[in-house]
Amino acid sequence: MAGLITGAPVLSRVPRGPDPEIEPIDILRQFVVSPEPAFVAKEIAESLDVTKEGARHQMERLVERGLLTRKKPTSRVVIYWITDEGRRHYADNAEPS
Repeated sequence: MAGLITGAPVLSRVPRGPDPEIEPIDILRQFVVSPEPAFVAKEIAESLDVTKEGARHQMERLVERGLLTRKKPTSRVVIYWITDEGRRHYADNAEPS
């Protein structure tokens, strides 16, 4: 085949959207238990051992639900923090430890 590079890695299509393995309550827990007031998606992803993209998609869904809010101080950085509604949702739905 013309234009095909041999030896190049084959990239499979990964479905876009929130990773169903990432529970929203686990993301909220990171905000509630941490002394840090805000996070970027990479920090949440690392703490939950998931992909940054999966964490970001799930965090955006939490923003849509009013449980997180965000600020984009630069074109490449998005900072998230939990809302009062997010804290109430966590308190009402988290499993007792």
